[in-house]
Amino acid sequence: MNGRREIREKLIETKMLRWCHAAQWYPLDRRHPPARARKNYWRLCARYPEIMRRLGLSETSVYG
Repeated sequence: MNGRREIREKLIETKMLRWCHAAQWYPLDRRHPPARARKNYWRLCARYPEIMRRLGLSETSVYG
């Protein structure tokens, strides 16, 4: 992803939160299956662990 560091980090935070919520709230928002949302979230967590910790998330946040 190209862009300034601050903007790139904000976009990654937004994506991470979006996939986390999509996995948790599937009955309300059926656009994304939970398995795909978890996969995308875990991929972002593996690639950007410092952003995940800064947001207060963990790998199991998609279940809660």
